[in-house]
Amino acid sequence: MSCLTKIAAVITNTCTNVPSAGLKVKAWIFNRGDVTWTVGASATLITAGVNAAGKQAYVMTAVKKEMDAGGEAVVDDNLPGLFKHSVTIQPYERDANSIINIDNMDDIVIVVELQGGLKTADLYTQGKFIILGYDNGLHKVAATWKALDNHGVPTYEFATRDGEEEKYSRYVFWPATDTYAAALDALVVLESIPE
Repeated sequence: MSCLTKIAAVITNTCTNVPSAGLKVKAWIFNRGDVTWTVGASATLITAGVNAAGKQAYVMTAVKKEMDAGGEAVVDDNLPGLFKHSVTIQPYERDANSIINIDNMDDIVIVVELQGGLKTADLYTQGKFIILGYDNGLHKVAATWKALDNHGVPTYEFATRDGEEEKYSRYVFWPATDTYAAALDALVVLESIPE
């Protein structure tokens, strides 16, 4: 059984679109039920987000390689092609409220900014911002903390639950105005509670 469709576009690697590994230091974390997304012309293109009343996105800032994100295909002869999203974070905070905040975090959606990308006069093109956990959320699958490991910094991993995989490997956040500045501004707006 296969629900996958045939290839429908050319795939071209060019020297003007050189890949770059890693993430920018800022990510946006949403409680999945607190935001409504608008789908664009493609099923994987999200053009806007709106916070529910009294809700907001929470920013996470990670330095160096303290955050990782990605997707992995779930291949099964009896199921359609699906993907498991995952995000790993390493928060530094040690105060009591921060520990409660991160320990209780679950059913989240995260928007990350990829390093690099195709540069234009507006800096970057579509594909710079990626949404993970869009349909079914990300849930805590691992949390470790040891005083002698990694300078005492804990590691938390959030991923798609088994049986709740996403239809696509990732979703692109990019507004209809089609500029990097507009995409970044739209995410920054979501950091505030709507009036």
